[in-house]
Amino acid sequence: MNKEELKAYQPVVYQTLSNALKRHRLAHAYLFEGDKSSPKKETALLFAQSLVCPHCDEDGFACQECEVCKRIENKESIDFQWIQGGELKRQKHDFSELNKKEEQKKDVNRIKKEDMKDLQKFFESTSLESENTRIYVLEGFDQATVDAQNTLLKFLEEPQEGIYGILLANEKSNVLPTIQSRAQWIHFRPSQKLHMIRELSSEYKKEWIDFLADSGYTIDQARELLSMPEFELILESANRFLEEKASLLSIFELQTNVFVKQSNLMTKDLVRLFLEALLHGVRKEDRGLSLAKKVKIQTILIENMDILRRPVDLALFLDKIYNDIRKVVIE
Repeated sequence: MNKEELKAYQPVVYQTLSNALKRHRLAHAYLFEGDKSSPKKETALLFAQSLVCPHCDEDGFACQECEVCKRIENKESIDFQWIQGGELKRQKHDFSELNKKEEQKKDVNRIKKEDMKDLQKFFESTSLESENTRIYVLEGFDQATVDAQNTLLKFLEEPQEGIYGILLANEKSNVLPTIQSRAQWIHFRPSQKLHMIRELSSEYKKEWIDFLADSGYTIDQARELLSMPEFELILESANRFLEEKASLLSIFELQTNVFVKQSNLMTKDLVRLFLEALLHGVRKEDRGLSLAKKVKIQTILIENMDILRRPVDLALFLDKIYNDIRKVVIE
């Protein structure tokens, strides 16, 4: 996270964290909450680095260049744990069997009770060995199961010296009030679209930047996507699909020239980008569709972006979306 950007565009966050770091008045847990476009993850990483960096600046923030900071950035430090929506658990489960419960599929991308127990066991096993500051980040904590939140609550009720937690949430209301009361709440303002346009408009097309800003990407995420050679093809393909009103020819084009099995484009991140481009196009452009049809297509896209969090066959997943949208268009 660029410290100057944080100071300029999230001044309250910057000053709150700076005061805590400089005065050594640190809470055992922080709840970073705000719109998904806000730089919560980037700030969490900077804050974690600042808790251990031996070369902090006058405002208390990490240098981000030393070996200690790099180990945190690369998640190579044994004293730093980042849990992202139970990602490790997802890799251990096979949901391909048709008789698996739908509820299991819904929970597959959420932080679970087992994740919290594993985290506690890790800190318990290292408590006698390490005198270092230890940090954990729980990304997407507002989507954690109730059991997971209750398990963490027990951990927060008896905080151990030198252990700091950072909980990331888009919706504060989804976090148990008892956890909110035990964590210092840090609210992030939505990322400013004007800032993204100012920073990137000299290098990239304005419509690309508008799309990324409206879709909730941070400026760092936008830079990463814009640098990808596949970015323009994804956006052009989404636009052509909408312009041709989900024709059979446009579907065939996507199946044979864009999202082909085993191709580099067949990844969840790029498929999600395609769905977001479709959603943005339906919302922003006049496609000759009635309001009712636009609403139906938007619903299809939003629901499928949620489904994309689960293990899916991407080719079959996309084919269903193509045909669901086509049914709406021609009905």
